[in-house]
Amino acid sequence: MARDSAATRARILAAAIDEFGAYGLAGARIDRIAEAAQANKRSIYVYFGNKEALFAAAMTHIVDDISTSVPIDTDDLPDYVGRIFDYYLANPSVVRMAMWLPLERPPQGPDETDAYAKKVAALSASGSPANDLDASDVVMFINALAQAWFMSPDSLRAADGLDPNSDERIARHRAALVETVRRMCG
Repeated sequence: MARDSAATRARILAAAIDEFGAYGLAGARIDRIAEAAQANKRSIYVYFGNKEALFAAAMTHIVDDISTSVPIDTDDLPDYVGRIFDYYLANPSVVRMAMWLPLERPPQGPDETDAYAKKVAALSASGSPANDLDASDVVMFINALAQAWFMSPDSLRAADGLDPNSDERIARHRAALVETVRRMCG
């Protein structure tokens, strides 16, 4: 049976995203990544070099996936923030990795500025109602708002008396998120 290196790399990246999301760069263990990916440790080092390079590759994969899966719609930023929130809800390890990144960014880490620069340029050129604000700030605000749910403790998310993990509570938060960006844009 021939080995499928692309499938092995994909399994390693998926396992790495979960591991780094849970433990950060410092706490992640190559042994756990290898076990979760059903790969041997040597293959991780062959494909990615070291743990820092694997972290960088995982972040690059995430940034590329978000940019492809949830392209910015400069004509409908409220819908865009809702779709970003939906993506984060479906991919919780992505949010956790994004939180670890500023804390543990490896020196050779991913350069996600290209993906952000494309969003900022698209917004700047769009004639959006948000153009009276700096486009990079608008992209930053949208991203921060979409992540706020995941960074808030359950006690705050449940302060209105609803189960913070219920579909109703999540839907109410998403609606508030979309309305906030609608108001921000004008």
